[in-house]
Amino acid sequence: MTGDWKLKTISARYRSVAHILLILAIAVSSPSPRVNAQQPAVASERPAGLTVDFVAVEADGTPVAELQAAEVEIRIGDRVRAVRALRRVTTAPLQASPNAPARVPPPYGTNAGVNAGRRFVLVVDQESFDAGRSPLFRNAVDGLLAELTPADQAMVAALPFGGAPLPFTSDKARVRLAIERLTGQGSRSETGSDLACRTRRFLESLEAFLPSLGARPAPVTLVLFTAGLAAPRRDAPMGLSPGMCELPVENFRRVATAAGAARATFYVLQPADVGFGSSPSRQTFAGAGERGSDNPLEGVEHLVGVTGATRFPLDAAGTSSLLRVAKESSAYFVAELEPVSGEVLGRSRSLAVRVSRRGVTVRTRPEITLLGPPRTSTLSLTAKDLLASTDAFTDLRLRTGAFTVRDADGKLRLGVVVEPAERGISLTSAGALVVAEDGQVVSHWFAKDASERPLLGAMAIAPGTYRLRVAAIDGTGRAGATEEAIDAGLATVGPLTLGSLMLGVSRGGSTTPLLEFGAEPTAIAYFDIYGGTAGLPLSARLELARDIDGAALVTLPLAFTRAGASRVVASGTLPLGALPAGDYVVRGVVRLESGETGRVVRTLRKIAR
Repeated sequence: MTGDWKLKTISARYRSVAHILLILAIAVSSPSPRVNAQQPAVASERPAGLTVDFVAVEADGTPVAELQAAEVEIRIGDRVRAVRALRRVTTAPLQASPNAPARVPPPYGTNAGVNAGRRFVLVVDQESFDAGRSPLFRNAVDGLLAELTPADQAMVAALPFGGAPLPFTSDKARVRLAIERLTGQGSRSETGSDLACRTRRFLESLEAFLPSLGARPAPVTLVLFTAGLAAPRRDAPMGLSPGMCELPVENFRRVATAAGAARATFYVLQPADVGFGSSPSRQTFAGAGERGSDNPLEGVEHLVGVTGATRFPLDAAGTSSLLRVAKESSAYFVAELEPVSGEVLGRSRSLAVRVSRRGVTVRTRPEITLLGPPRTSTLSLTAKDLLASTDAFTDLRLRTGAFTVRDADGKLRLGVVVEPAERGISLTSAGALVVAEDGQVVSHWFAKDASERPLLGAMAIAPGTYRLRVAAIDGTGRAGATEEAIDAGLATVGPLTLGSLMLGVSRGGSTTPLLEFGAEPTAIAYFDIYGGTAGLPLSARLELARDIDGAALVTLPLAFTRAGASRVVASGTLPLGALPAGDYVVRGVVRLESGETGRVVRTLRKIAR
């Protein structure tokens, strides 16, 4: 159709668009409000549940792409717990196939698949390695470092006496240097009592070390390098008092309890020849005498059993095992449990996680210490704190959408829409940061009233590529933060520029932005056209397709509504009722009489309701 810039005055339906732009203008011109670190929380109608994290991998170590709550059974103590919600947390980006077809752009930003980063704790049992075998763990760490992303961090610990020479860092060179400085301190002429004594020293130091990891928003991956441990054993003949190198089973059990409290997933790496050539001097035909076995492999197996660890060999090359660890740790699942009356908190209990899907292996700790949900009287964190942090926050699931508009004076503004992914959730704090490629914060926004629906913010910005980080906290203290790369700018077609295409629904005679659609019968697509002269001939259409450049499934005309001296709103209505659930690309196309064409796109997600 041919458009005329002198079109009908703005209708009631599109007054909301002008209202949104007015909100954005006020947000930009007003100074950012101060954020109180002790904001009162709004009580939620939905009580906060407790969470259990676990890893689920395919046979080759690749994390499972998705799971349904109905496929997961969680048993704590002697009770099977109902899973209220299940989410997947990505801790490292997956390598895309070079032959993969072009994907549909994400419909919105979310923390459901946020790159949370990993925390590796590299523990070396120094007394188990003699000096000549130190290259085994050094080479292995080199293999792991090659797989670390900028979001990952690693800590180095040398037990029982070396402590933690390197705290968590993302500097690979420092990790490599810390490992190179460690040497084995073991003896090649070790007796059974010597083996038991050093095992007890190591277990006691490991038990004391684990609480130092502190409470973290995500589990840690602990990689233990050991050349052998004693199994539980006596250090005196039966009937006599225990000897000085007595090694009771309780030493192993306490490590398992500490690992559960620290949310530490164990991997144990030991040389492939551990246990071969062990002295049989006090062993019976069955492998054990009155004091116990001297085989250093049995203690490794016992620690693996009580901690739920996965054991891999340390080979000469030293890299293959930790490449597998890096792959398995690239994602994990968090199950939110339905609360029960009389919940026992702060005490370690047995944990078992089972997935009904065939071919899937679960990695989890055999013990868990449940902690209570955050207090609802005050919030210990605000959106400002979350934005200043580089950590991932995934307890509160969010959806965020960004769009670019032009002010009357020609300056750009980046608008942001923030939605909780769950219904009935009230936000108490929300904000956003725009970060340039050099790491500098170029603009920010904090919501004065985070409970508003829709929740809109705006930030002054120059054209360019940025990273947008949005954070929010709900009434129960759950925190969420999303990050996405954005290109801020306007599309150009001849003398015109086009603002971002937005999607919404008609409610109460006005248009409300919406990031995800379900039972809604229609969706309204709209964008701004800036510049041009009165009477400029052009045509515009709306297209719905399966991919970014695919053939249009539906083509509809766009209507023009004047909203200012140099701004016109182009809008159209998309029928959604018969549309199957899935992701679709919506394209707004503007064509001038000269044949020059420009377009703006956004992905529409429809879910089954």
